[in-house]
Amino acid sequence: MKRHLTASAAGIDGRTDGLGAGSVATSPRIAFGKYTSRTNVPRKPRLKLASSTTWTHTVIPVGELDHRSVHALETEIERLCEEGVHAITLDLRELTHIDQTGVAVIAFRAGLCKRRGHEFSLIAGSEPIHRAFERAGLAGLLPFQ
Repeated sequence: MKRHLTASAAGIDGRTDGLGAGSVATSPRIAFGKYTSRTNVPRKPRLKLASSTTWTHTVIPVGELDHRSVHALETEIERLCEEGVHAITLDLRELTHIDQTGVAVIAFRAGLCKRRGHEFSLIAGSEPIHRAFERAGLAGLLPFQ
């Protein structure tokens, strides 16, 4: 599975894991060099909290999503929910096959995320993948973009 993290906010912190919303510094510009004077350095850093951040993750299952592989998808979605993600997008365009178990797990996780207050959306895959959702009667009930 591929994971894509996007965040919409005024600023993102400098952590290397890319998972956090941080602060935006509003201190004056300070040049470092031989002309730097100590009076330009603020005694107390002035920080302003970035506006409410929405963490959006895109999960891209690759290959087959069936009874043998759905556990990995469920684990990833559960982990994202526990981390405090606000929105999850499941991109089905790289799936080559999905069985009834895969369709059922996606439908279950979509409902569970909604009940927990997380946004959940789907990007439709190829025609055979989308037909699996139609056969299950879920194509019109799930949040396809």
